[in-house]
Amino acid sequence: MRVLHLHDAPRIRGGATSYLLRLIEEAHHRDHVQGLFCLDEPFEHPLLAFQGHFAYSWPTSALRRRRDFQFGHEPLAAALREALRAFRPDLVHVQNWLPFRTTVFPVLWRARIPVVMTPHDYTLGDPNPSRQELRGLQGLGRRIFNAWGLSSARKAAFLAVRRFLAPTEALARDLRLPPDRTELLRLPIAPVAEPPPWPDDSPPRLLFAGSLFHSKGVDLLLQALARAGGPAAEARLEVAGEGDRAGALLELRHALGLEERVRFLGHLGSQALDEAYGRAHLLVLPSRVPENSPLTVLEAGARGRPALAPAAGGVPELLPPDRGWTFRPGDADDLARSLERALADPAELRRRGAALRAWVEDTCSPERHWRRVEEVWREVRQGLPIEPARRTDSRLHEGRR
Repeated sequence: MRVLHLHDAPRIRGGATSYLLRLIEEAHHRDHVQGLFCLDEPFEHPLLAFQGHFAYSWPTSALRRRRDFQFGHEPLAAALREALRAFRPDLVHVQNWLPFRTTVFPVLWRARIPVVMTPHDYTLGDPNPSRQELRGLQGLGRRIFNAWGLSSARKAAFLAVRRFLAPTEALARDLRLPPDRTELLRLPIAPVAEPPPWPDDSPPRLLFAGSLFHSKGVDLLLQALARAGGPAAEARLEVAGEGDRAGALLELRHALGLEERVRFLGHLGSQALDEAYGRAHLLVLPSRVPENSPLTVLEAGARGRPALAPAAGGVPELLPPDRGWTFRPGDADDLARSLERALADPAELRRRGAALRAWVEDTCSPERHWRRVEEVWREVRQGLPIEPARRTDSRLHEGRR
């Protein structure tokens, strides 16, 4: 089968890109011919038979940018149509695609090519995914504009996509994905035959691994670390990742007097990240935005490490009280209290880490996941409807509206 992958920003090292890279490798092993279309620069990969991209010329006018993003951008549409003609895919698989959705999805729908989508976050249901402050009349205008654009993007996506593969029940429910075209498919996590030895209990060691963007809330974690008492007052934190907030976070670390307790590691390769998981007692994900199925939580769990993450999105179904801890999103004080509770009992850390490891092994089988993805590709290409037993329960969609 000829499969064209769509991802707007594969150069951003995040969960969607990690998943895409593994998908490309697995599909190659199954003899599929693959291409990729993305924004900005070409994304080189030795297993891709086709690489297309579109570099947007950013205008100085904010109004022009919003018009392009939310009303359609013909140069991008032409580039995508040309990519479809050049590669001739049997199927398109979309990962994250935030900007230009009202351009991309209509092009796919008009091309009459089967489309599968794996949504990795809440941007298809959130008019302000970066949590920017929108104040005054200008902020009101942006809120209205964003809400209208989001509604148009959702309609376009729902029209074009024949099958949604939702990693969590919460995402399917909260985005109100169509139940007859949506199924739950947990993200694949490579099993770890032998978890790393549990580190010494003192001082407690924490790990954050992810992008250093405002939405990820590392500043909240630094504030919480400075305020926490009990064993958390001695805790050490390692921050693995890169992003546009790196400089500001270094300044905040200095302002809070945390130079001796917080280390910034930058981007880590797979082996170095594995070692960082092994040094930690607890993974902390302080995101301001709802997380879907954060890979770092699952990867830490595969190594027997529990996690602390915001009580929003798909996190509560990954981290019930016997597998980890949660806190109120965006609340540094509640994050500090949660750190105190989590680090107060080293034995409980181990118990919840072991429980999370068992759950990941049982529900996140890579072999089962990739086999199902290939089955979905063939079903969608043949125009087969989703089996009723695989549909997301319609009751999931009775939640927030």
